[in-house]
Amino acid sequence: MRFSKFAAIFSVICATVAISGCSSGNNPDATAGQGKVKLVFWGHQEDAFVDAYKKLIEEYQSEHPDVEISFQAFPYEIYNQKLKASFSARTPPDIAEMFGTWVPEYSRNGALAELPNGEALRKEYYDAPLGGYMMGGKLYGLPMEYNIENGGMLIHPQMLKEKGIERPPATWNELVEDARKLTVRDDKGIKVKGFDFVSGDNITFTLLSLILQQKGRFWGEDDHVNFRTPEAVKAMTALKALVADDRVTDLTAFGGQLDTSDYFFRGSSAMTYRGPWTIAAGLDNYKVQDFDYVPVPSFTSEKPVFAAESGWGTVVAEKSKAQAEALDFIQFMARKDHLKAWNLGTFTVPAKKEVAEDPEFVRQNPYMKTSLAVLRYGEWIGPIADRDYFFKQVNDHFQLIATGQESVEAGLQTMERAINDSQDNHK
Repeated sequence: MRFSKFAAIFSVICATVAISGCSSGNNPDATAGQGKVKLVFWGHQEDAFVDAYKKLIEEYQSEHPDVEISFQAFPYEIYNQKLKASFSARTPPDIAEMFGTWVPEYSRNGALAELPNGEALRKEYYDAPLGGYMMGGKLYGLPMEYNIENGGMLIHPQMLKEKGIERPPATWNELVEDARKLTVRDDKGIKVKGFDFVSGDNITFTLLSLILQQKGRFWGEDDHVNFRTPEAVKAMTALKALVADDRVTDLTAFGGQLDTSDYFFRGSSAMTYRGPWTIAAGLDNYKVQDFDYVPVPSFTSEKPVFAAESGWGTVVAEKSKAQAEALDFIQFMARKDHLKAWNLGTFTVPAKKEVAEDPEFVRQNPYMKTSLAVLRYGEWIGPIADRDYFFKQVNDHFQLIATGQESVEAGLQTMERAINDSQDNHK
């Protein structure tokens, strides 16, 4: 997930635009008719995001001199809890940046304002990033990005060429065959991984996508998952084989401080299944030029459908005393040119169709070409009640399965029971 890579690890840092303020619940001036309308906007601390929001706030204020927006950013590690505390105390910010997986908890409890023109807005966005912001057919926020972790992979073209591989794999069988050729071992184990997908997010996303590419489903009734299907068994068996049989990757770096993309840019893997947000790290942090970002072939002959979460977006508190102005501001940010500038500045994939389909966007960001080509195949991951728990269950049992401590069937069943218990506990 993008924020896990770039989240700050230090104390609270507040990035303030205009005059710093408190939440609308403590801000008696956050209403029209008392001079300037003052809005408080909270977000998570990531430099590119903060800079992009500041630019939009400045532009909005120049067009609306009667509105003053105070933007405050907090480290990701504390941000979600701070949001929960503020909404529980009924002193939320007027506008909040939220990750799409968090939004349903707030919209279910009546804490968020509905977008007045939601039906028209829905048609402007891809379904996958919009999913978390929908509840009962109503729209409770707007996604700023398409949080895509699947569909593309980093490759070192020179490594492929040295093994006699002239082009990236076009089928799943070719992917496995090429990965075997590209894997380099020494007496200590794997030195260069042929195909690495073993990261905290990608294990789950890959499993779900392989199920979907077989035309299978992983949700049953009552917001329960169903991992007892033939498609789920086949998908998990294939992932296990990559570790246990094909031995093109291993679990040695799983759970460490570095991301799989870090190892890729250090030359420790030839192909790595990861989201496009990792490209910025390679260009900026590692100064690597000898790499490309190419499509991952479908597991079947079907289209490369995949599961995706709703990414970062903005919502308005139902209790905001300046709700109309707050809603106007988030729709101002969602205008094509504004959102395009935000996506380019943050190196994020557009959630809005007209931005993603703009030839100028691709020209300015050529590494995004692979991701943009598959956006229409994304499906919302679904009504996950506890994102961290869901992913942990998949990751934990995958490790047990890959190391032979659990059978594929037993691991999937145990995983399913644990996730469904969690789903019930959050109702």
